[in-house]
Amino acid sequence: MENKPKWLWKNVDYDKYQWHVTISTIDSTIESENVDEKVVYIEDLEKRRQAYGICGECKEPGTGEYWCQPCNAKRFKDNFKNWTSGNKDIDEFIQQSQLNVVHYYKCLEWIPFEKFQNITYIAEGGFGKIYSAEWPEGNINYWDIENQKWYRYKDFDKYALKSLNNSSDICSDFLNEVI
Repeated sequence: MENKPKWLWKNVDYDKYQWHVTISTIDSTIESENVDEKVVYIEDLEKRRQAYGICGECKEPGTGEYWCQPCNAKRFKDNFKNWTSGNKDIDEFIQQSQLNVVHYYKCLEWIPFEKFQNITYIAEGGFGKIYSAEWPEGNINYWDIENQKWYRYKDFDKYALKSLNNSSDICSDFLNEVI
């Protein structure tokens, strides 16, 4: 019998836990009277298991609802060769974001312009032009372990697109401002 990965995630009880882990920059062993019980720190494997369940592939606790940071980082990395914005700094910015993302809500994607439909000009601002558009595919929501592909969810009917003036000159300094 083939040992296929299985869906082992839990539905998050938002009254009890937050959507995704918190990456602590300081020691997360804070005095107990100051601890928000909803906070799930990345180092707390047992609380992650209770809050999010476990990944059906690597069997490690999730880092967010239906999200395994290590497995999804590998998927993103394997896909880096299949896309480019045409700007090395932007590509590296998106790639670093994808390698570190702990939940779909924090995930950046490069979406080729051709994937948008019904693009409508709205206005011009100081830095470029603004458009509205539809994106039928929708954003990544989680890895569908049974079908081995991203499950996408269309959050909105319309998305805002911004065409930046001199976008070919975007550099890492600009992206540091974005961060």
